This record gives sequence, structure tokens and C-alpha cells, in this order.
Amino acid sequence: MMLAALLLTLATPASGGDIARWLEGRFNNGAQVQAEGDPARPHLYVIHEGFTSDAVPGALIYAQLHVGGPDGEVYRQRVYAFEDPSDDGRLRMAVYTLADPASLASPDGRAERLASLTANDLVRSDPECDFHWQRDGGSYAGEIEDGACLITSSRTGREMIITARFTIDADIFTHIEAGRFAESGETAFDAPGGVPNIYDRLD
Repeated sequence: MMLAALLLTLATPASGGDIARWLEGRFNNGAQVQAEGDPARPHLYVIHEGFTSDAVPGALIYAQLHVGGPDGEVYRQRVYAFEDPSDDGRLRMAVYTLADPASLASPDGRAERLASLTANDLVRSDPECDFHWQRDGGSYAGEIEDGACLITSSRTGREMIITARFTIDADIFTHIEAGRFAESGETAFDAPGGVPNIYDRLD
């Protein structure tokens, strides 16, 4: 999307479709990795593809995260679904995992496979882990309500509180995710230095 078109959306009320269109594209945090020189900061490459499907209403984004750059391992795949605005003006973004992630890992024919998804292909994450979006200056920001999202660690069996925040503007996408153990408040995982991954927009 052209910069002028992106900036034009700033003058209009946010909708799920608006934010989904901002999120569409390919993003790379290679410049951040090089600037920080921190081996704990992985080189990440993100693909966001907009699509529609009879299985899920609303504005949809397929998200695929690679570790090691564009040719690196596919680490995470999600479907984001933007729902109607709530009374406070925020937009809820539901998160789905895939019953068969490998079926969408390759770009060949992916658009057709996304359009033909059925309810059996998607697993709805806990609604308490949904993101809530609102305008944040010249960008949009979406985050999980702190303390709302509880999961059980598959590694330790301990309950964790998950926090996460996205931001998107015309040029940059950022993402940070962290977890703390519910019973102690001890950090389970976090981004290096508590600094988000900062991705430059490639297209």
C-alpha cells in the first residue's frame, strides 16, 4: 500500500479492515539485530497475508514467523480475526492456531488454501488472550489485557500470565511477548532487555 494511502487512514475512524490492511505485508527485523549485536535477539521475518474465508467472519490476517530471516525455519503460524468495535472504541482481534500448520507453510497455492479454510482447520485461542486495538498517535496498537491471559507451560507445567503488544504504522511493525509465572510473578520469558522486536516494512 502506498504511503499516502496509509496516511489517509489516519484521518478516518479505525476499523478491523483498516488495521488488517496496515498489517498486510512482509517485515524484517534484520536492521535491529545488526544494530544491537545481541546474540539473544533472533533474526525474524514476518509474513502477513490478508484473506477472507467462510469459516471465520471479519477481516483476517494469516501470520507466519520465520526465525533466521526469510529462508529460516517457520516458527509460528496464526490466523488473526478482527471483530466489531466494542463500546470503548477498541477492536478485538481473536487469535487462531492451525490444526495442520504444514498445510500453509509453503507460499505455493496458499491464497486458495486460506480461502477454503473450514472451522475444523482452526483452533480458537482463549478469548482472554485476544488483542484489543486502538489508535496510538500515528499508529495502531494492540495488546492483551495484563493479567487476563493464563496458559500452562508445556515445559514446566506451571501456570503463566502472558502479555503481548503489537504496533503498526506506515513503515514499522513491532511485537513483544512476555510471560511470568502466576504464583510467583517470576519472569518466565521476555524479549532481550524487554525491548520489542522492531521490523522494517519490506512491502
